[in-house]
Amino acid sequence: MGLLIIQIIIVIILLVIIIYMIRQNIALSYEKRISNYSIDSLKSKEISLSDKLFLKYKKLVIKFRPFISKVGLFKFLSKKYEKYIVYTNDKDNILAIDYVTHKLFIGLALVLLTIFSLVLQTRLATLFELVINFLIGFFILDIYLWYKDRLYKKRIDNELLRAVIVINNAFKSGKSTMQSLEAASYDLPEPIRSEFYKMYQEMKYGLGIETVFDRFSKRIDLEEIKYISSSLAILNKTGGNIIKVFDSIEKTLFDKKKLKEELKNMTASSNLVVKLLMVVPPIFVLVIYILNPSYFDPFFETNLGLVLLGLIVIMFAIYIWVLQKILKVKV
Repeated sequence: MGLLIIQIIIVIILLVIIIYMIRQNIALSYEKRISNYSIDSLKSKEISLSDKLFLKYKKLVIKFRPFISKVGLFKFLSKKYEKYIVYTNDKDNILAIDYVTHKLFIGLALVLLTIFSLVLQTRLATLFELVINFLIGFFILDIYLWYKDRLYKKRIDNELLRAVIVINNAFKSGKSTMQSLEAASYDLPEPIRSEFYKMYQEMKYGLGIETVFDRFSKRIDLEEIKYISSSLAILNKTGGNIIKVFDSIEKTLFDKKKLKEELKNMTASSNLVVKLLMVVPPIFVLVIYILNPSYFDPFFETNLGLVLLGLIVIMFAIYIWVLQKILKVKV
């Protein structure tokens, strides 16, 4: 009972830390949102404890950067994280290799947490448990980055039609291509505003509009942006009126968005059924564990049980994938 109480206290402390960090991020986002409409106050040189810890962690990551970069495997793995880099004016800009360092640190932290929790249970961790927990910690950052990237693309997709309308109206009012992109970079919300500002800067350095949109489509990888890029490429080769081209693009995107909304309304009940089918198995397992905590012990005490547990997880992942493929309708 004493060990159980200690474990509960540790879990509560971790939850409090996570909630505190989430609240800090929300507060920072609100601060950035209203900073343009407020008077700058006197800035204190003192920083909070969380900021101090973050700065120390950042320095640690930078300190390990040369050693991680020398490993060929880590250097190869870092290439896929280049698209997540956000360029700032900070002299210590994050590099793609830093994401690999984060993954290693998270994996090691999870291993240490596992060892500590098992010591509280008066038993030693097996090699299999350490490897599994390290792999979970190593790949958990990929899940977060994938979700963040998907959310980023979704926000851009929702504002793309508005961006095309702004550019088309700018063309109709007699503005040049560069002025139209500049207007879009001022009138649109984030994050598409930053993307169009990048395109405006690229045009200032001499790139054509079709090249700029082609680079944009490679960064974001959305079908609508590829359609705009290919339309502008054809326009550049064959000639024509850019206003009519953007009129056609605007109409196509509007019809596609309207069709998506109609499909979303038509498949709302099916989506609800799929979500219920995805949630019911974990809830069923949780209820059994609450009623009989020792029911699943054979899965963790024998090698055969661990193999079966892995097969169950794989089958459940395939089950979710099949459900989503059945419901998904391409527009």
